[in-house]
Amino acid sequence: MAPMLVIGFLNLLCGLGFAIAAKDRVRADGPFATPAFALVSLHAGAIVAPIALYFYVVHPAWSWMYWVEPKKVSLVAGLPLMVGHAALVLGSWYVGSFFIRRQMTRGVLYAVAALFVATLTMTFVVGHRIGTAADYLGYNAGKGTSIFNVVLGWALLVSIFALLVSAAYVAIELLRDGRRVRAR
Repeated sequence: MAPMLVIGFLNLLCGLGFAIAAKDRVRADGPFATPAFALVSLHAGAIVAPIALYFYVVHPAWSWMYWVEPKKVSLVAGLPLMVGHAALVLGSWYVGSFFIRRQMTRGVLYAVAALFVATLTMTFVVGHRIGTAADYLGYNAGKGTSIFNVVLGWALLVSIFALLVSAAYVAIELLRDGRRVRAR
């Protein structure tokens, strides 16, 4: 659960960051204006959701951070969790947009800073669990290997790369759209 909690914090950061990048569009037309909302929705639905589902289904013991026996949890539990990760992006986008429209951009920046610190702290605190690949019973018996000795580590790297590239693309497009809004 901790790795997915860290990813959840990153999803919140993305949504708030997107709101900051699109502040001109949000102030002019609201949070559901195109192309801003479409770009954020595409990131949440086409990138974040499938990655979350992959880790919950293919690497369930690691996703639950060895706190829950995956055999006792239905695979169907991955579906609402997948939707939840996408909802974190969209929800934080909306909340950030709400505060930006009320001229409270500084508060959104403080929230981004707090989430960033919380993400780094969480990563540091549970670093051993994040860096270990095992099944539920193996981890609790003290057995496990580095995530880079198995497919999990490389899947994590590819997923993080995909999230970063998608987030960078969306942020760049939102900033470009903001320039068009200011030029009106």
